Amino acid sequence: MLSTSFLVYVTSTLAATGVQYIQSQDFRIGVDPDTGAVLSIVNPSDNASMNWISGPDSTPWQPLGSRWGLGYADIGDLNRAFWNNPDLTIGDDHMTASYAMDKLNVSVTRWIDGSSKSFQECYSFLNTGDDALDISDAGSESLGIYLPFNDHYTSAEDVLEHRAHAHIWASGESSSWVKLTRMGLRGPHLGLVLTEGALSGYSVESRSTVTLSNTRGFFLIHPKVPILESKETSQICWTMFWHDDWQDFFEQSLKRSDQFIHIEASPWTAVEGDTVNLTIFGRPGDSISFNGAELALHKDTGLYPTSVPADKAGERQLTFTLRQGDRQNNATVVLNTVQDIDQVIASRIKFITMKQQLNASFPDRSKAGAYAVYDNQMEGIATFETASDRNTGRERVGMGVLVARWLLNHSDVDVERSLRIYYNYVNNKLQDPSGYVYDWPIGSKTASLRLYDWPWVMQLHLAMAKLGNEAVTSHGNYTATPVDRLMSTMERFYSEGGESHYSIGLPIFESLNFLKAYGYRDAYQRALELFTAHGKQIAKIGQNYPSFEVNYEQSIVAPAAIILLELYRSTGAKSWLEAAHGHFDRLEAFGGRQPDYHLQDIAIRHWDGYWFGKDRMWGDTFPHYWSTLTGIAMHHYANSTGDKTYQTRAEGILRANLALFTEEGRGHCAFIYPTTVDGRKGHYLDPYANDQDWALAHILQYTGFGVSTLKLTSPIHDRRINHSQGFLSLITHPSLNSIAKYANHRPLTPSWALVWIPLRKYDGGTKSWQHGVKNRFKVIGTAFRARTRTLALCEVERYF
Repeated sequence: MLSTSFLVYVTSTLAATGVQYIQSQDFRIGVDPDTGAVLSIVNPSDNASMNWISGPDSTPWQPLGSRWGLGYADIGDLNRAFWNNPDLTIGDDHMTASYAMDKLNVSVTRWIDGSSKSFQECYSFLNTGDDALDISDAGSESLGIYLPFNDHYTSAEDVLEHRAHAHIWASGESSSWVKLTRMGLRGPHLGLVLTEGALSGYSVESRSTVTLSNTRGFFLIHPKVPILESKETSQICWTMFWHDDWQDFFEQSLKRSDQFIHIEASPWTAVEGDTVNLTIFGRPGDSISFNGAELALHKDTGLYPTSVPADKAGERQLTFTLRQGDRQNNATVVLNTVQDIDQVIASRIKFITMKQQLNASFPDRSKAGAYAVYDNQMEGIATFETASDRNTGRERVGMGVLVARWLLNHSDVDVERSLRIYYNYVNNKLQDPSGYVYDWPIGSKTASLRLYDWPWVMQLHLAMAKLGNEAVTSHGNYTATPVDRLMSTMERFYSEGGESHYSIGLPIFESLNFLKAYGYRDAYQRALELFTAHGKQIAKIGQNYPSFEVNYEQSIVAPAAIILLELYRSTGAKSWLEAAHGHFDRLEAFGGRQPDYHLQDIAIRHWDGYWFGKDRMWGDTFPHYWSTLTGIAMHHYANSTGDKTYQTRAEGILRANLALFTEEGRGHCAFIYPTTVDGRKGHYLDPYANDQDWALAHILQYTGFGVSTLKLTSPIHDRRINHSQGFLSLITHPSLNSIAKYANHRPLTPSWALVWIPLRKYDGGTKSWQHGVKNRFKVIGTAFRARTRTLALCEVERYF
């Protein structure tokens, strides 16, 4: 992703003239007397006087027509009517704005309710014509109300006090809502819940190459309005309130809106054959039905439980109906089902190695042998791309890491051949013998230093080390093992300033465990020294995050949390965990709790479709594969604190990203979630298979994180090893190779592990391995010869 310029943050100098206010001790609402738009929503008790919406003070780049409460309606061919010129009445704690247009009047009523400590809005749509009016005839986007939440990235100092994450659920029909969370986490926060009417989605405007990646844009919500007969009115209303956290938000929403219900699912992304358990939170006396059957209230929990079978792969929208007298309101949730996850990954591996690799004879020698961007519409590799986010380096290294991680547990001659070609490409075209990683392939174009690329190459070297650590030759006469290349990459990374970089995917925990377990004592000590210095720098900086390719984002906060958590897990020093807590909390705030697998715990990101996609679409990407960084942090946090709820949530994030892959193995770099972005249709998968494979690499890394499966040249038959009762399962490949594989990716006895011991280092008996880590590995099973190494079942400290 290209570097972006800072957004200008101007305070008070651009304040609207003549702003009027409706206010109480709970809310201070600034109103534009010319348009009736809301310019500010402030909590009078907030010392920072944060404006929770975009306005002239907080967001000087905002177009005037997209201010809060303005909007448009399509009322005929070539007739999109905008309301912005009202008859206005303003009192101390209330106001009305009436907008007259051809065939349609829009009346907006706002008031502060002191008894409920809320700010409320109602929008009434009156058909003033003689004929029926369908203002949704052209689709849900044909009616829009601007709700420009203050979700922008200026600088870390500014955003933590003055900006909010906007978690929008506008596809829930009658049970739609928005939860805002101050980015710095200091409460109370602002919530919005629908009290009358229904929504059918949201859109985004004002994304461009001027604001680039640092603003989420300006939101519109799309009311679901029926056909209006002559002189008929339809209304949509919501209430806004202050709350402390997610639990408080949902509890208050249930009390404040009698059409709101909260729904949880487990899992949000299921595998074919699973059962999805759903829990509905309602109010005593509610009548809630699903598929025509009324749900029973559980007498002990006060909840409405039900379940559905995940019997067919694909997305599934469920509708729950809430009846109260003559009123009927619908609430929706969105689930996903995928085929067997191992098969999804295997299909993707085949697709990459068969269709996304440029062969060795490719005319452009800087690309020959590379894994490359694939156009799923064109059905071919996008060799014509010239942008850095589409080259054959950078994030595309993720394809190689995925293939290598897959081969740790599978045997496939063709896939391994493809990987060897690719590894040769990386060593010759993306890196020089000193360990320097190039942002563009050698021989293509000169590029500036990009430290993001380096940890990904480290991951590839580490995976190749686990595959045998065979020395390879590059650049004519430079021969080195993957471990050697890992260490040279690491050394050069830190000599180039890596200590201050918030690196994505830096393999601290995995590298240290591997080097320590396999007796690379000097390399382990050096890596620990380098990683420790890096961690100390991150801890010292604290919440004063530097800007990188975006001023502030999930993938700046996530590396801070992960680096510190991995150091804690590697060393056991509590200072690392203490330093990680704040970063982890701020990271968690990027994710929402909407009842849609696209959104559940998925971090807000809104620029990747433009930089990496074929269609160059800005706007929210739910999911985007880097959302798995939050899952990785949750994985480490669960293991560090013992709070296993985070492990379940981590798995949910990883599973959600399976939506980026098809059963035939195609990948898609992002799902563009909004209904429209700057008028272009959204809610679709971008056609490019670009960098999404990190999601699958993370699934392999963190769901089967352990001593990797080891490749053998002959079958294993030994009673003592078989006695592990499920620790090993043996699969004979047609090529007569065999692989040893964890059953369910977990050893039943934590102190046992399979370890490759170089044959020359092993005495052939049942004594301890005498190399490097004397007495660390106690051999308890017969060793088996395989090429130049020996496989032994050993009793060891569980280090993965």
